[in-house]
Amino acid sequence: MASNLKIGSEDNGYAILDEFFKSLMFQQVMDSDLSRNERDVLLVIFRKTIHYEKWNDRISMYWLSKTVGISTTTLRVTLKRLENKSFIDVTRSTGGKTVSSKKYNEFSIHTYLVNMVFKKWEEIKLDNGFDIQYD
Repeated sequence: MASNLKIGSEDNGYAILDEFFKSLMFQQVMDSDLSRNERDVLLVIFRKTIHYEKWNDRISMYWLSKTVGISTTTLRVTLKRLENKSFIDVTRSTGGKTVSSKKYNEFSIHTYLVNMVFKKWEEIKLDNGFDIQYD
């Protein structure tokens, strides 16, 4: 089954990303100089987005804090650090600071990180004689 994740442009075509891309992304996250909280939050966001073949996903702060095992205060600081380091993008919901599992923010892996891993993925594929499928 082909992946729903594609990267590229209309002019050059869209490369279909595979499990190897996901493995490289995981490796990049694990090899990055991140604190434990930053790494854990990033891995959960990675799992909810790219691992499930989505570029972004709506995740509640309450659910994310419970999943990672940190307070919402620590989570807010951790998310800000990940944004400043260009690992994630967050589109925050409006409506105040209610503690609710129904209030979602939209999370995605930052374009900088995706492009860095894509270049590595493309280079390894081509150097080892593997075809890159285009849509």
